Amino acid sequence: MNPQRPDHDTLMAYADGQLDAARSAEVDRYLEYEARLALNGDAPPHGARSSVSAEIAALQAQNLALREALAPMLDEPVPARLLQPLAPPARPWVRAAAVALWIGVGAAVGSLATREALQQNGPVVTAQNESEGMQHFVHQAELAYAVYTPDARRPVEVREGSDLTTWLSRRLQRPIVAPDTLPGGLVLMGGRLLPGMPGKPAAQLMYQDAQGHRVTVYLRGMAKPTAEISFRIVPGKPASTFYWVDRQWGYALTGDLPRAQLLDAARVLYQRYTADDPPALPGSTAAPQA
Repeated sequence: MNPQRPDHDTLMAYADGQLDAARSAEVDRYLEYEARLALNGDAPPHGARSSVSAEIAALQAQNLALREALAPMLDEPVPARLLQPLAPPARPWVRAAAVALWIGVGAAVGSLATREALQQNGPVVTAQNESEGMQHFVHQAELAYAVYTPDARRPVEVREGSDLTTWLSRRLQRPIVAPDTLPGGLVLMGGRLLPGMPGKPAAQLMYQDAQGHRVTVYLRGMAKPTAEISFRIVPGKPASTFYWVDRQWGYALTGDLPRAQLLDAARVLYQRYTADDPPALPGSTAAPQA
């Protein structure tokens, strides 16, 4: 009996090297079958427009082109023109003093509010009238959740393990904490590096429970000086996002789970990140093997 032609998803996984040994062997057998047909001058079987070998070659070429085109962007410097102010500020010492005062007061008040909400089970505020920068941060977290949690083949770039946190810590220039588990039976799957803002990449950690529900933790340094803010929630359908800012870093937990469970997970993360605040980590930015 002739072997069945693999579907497109299987061929994509084969081209990426993500198939297990048994399924890879099935694709190899089909390639051999297709090669015998070609030697006999027969057309591709099952009415296919192209051969499996040609489709795999096209997928591999596409992957190579994407890597060659996008990989250099991870380490390229921010263009100088983007670092220049639009216009020289008038009386810079006045502006600097105002910014320093705003940051100091906001950080003190926001820090107290955040710690009360998270450590003492204080109230959670529904986000309203947030700044444009804060809205953009939350939108990035929600978009990353929507893009990667449905992925069945490669939802994370690097699986759980010590090299995951070491790599992300070096890329973000700060210690990245990734608890093995979170309340509600959520288990760490792994994480990935994401574009955030110029000079401020972001990290995403992903967790999954026994029922297959996934949540993500998104964090990055804020693009502009940002006062610490208390715990906020952006309710959504189906996923909701809890977020806060602490010491110029934004954190967002997104998932389609009961609010109480997400809140418990967020409190655990907050406590882990505020328990220690060691200095930034210099060093290599080479990515580990996925």
